[in-house]
Amino acid sequence: MASAYQSIGSVRVAKQVLSTIVTHSALQIPGVIGMANTSPTVAMRNQWSRLLKHDIPPQGVGLTVKENTVSADLYLIVDADVDIVSIGSAVQDEVASALEDMVGMQVQEVNIYIYDIA
Repeated sequence: MASAYQSIGSVRVAKQVLSTIVTHSALQIPGVIGMANTSPTVAMRNQWSRLLKHDIPPQGVGLTVKENTVSADLYLIVDADVDIVSIGSAVQDEVASALEDMVGMQVQEVNIYIYDIA
């Protein structure tokens, strides 16, 4: 049976587009207030970097892409009155689903770091 789509070239999705998909997906979850912004205070950023043993990415999203597989690290700011573990799980599910559905990429992992509560 012939495919509905006939390839006449390649389609490449920029890493920034993947980052935008991840961010929008995370912000859809009730209780997620925002993504970590690495500019607020140098002291806080340095403290987190030492704790995690790596730098916090700009805009709170770090991506690793290998062929058709993506891994994501999200640094979130969540509401203080929520179940943080449940929110983390919901974000993982939403982000993985969005990446698979929108760009057809396999998701290896979605790591959630609660950067702050508000």
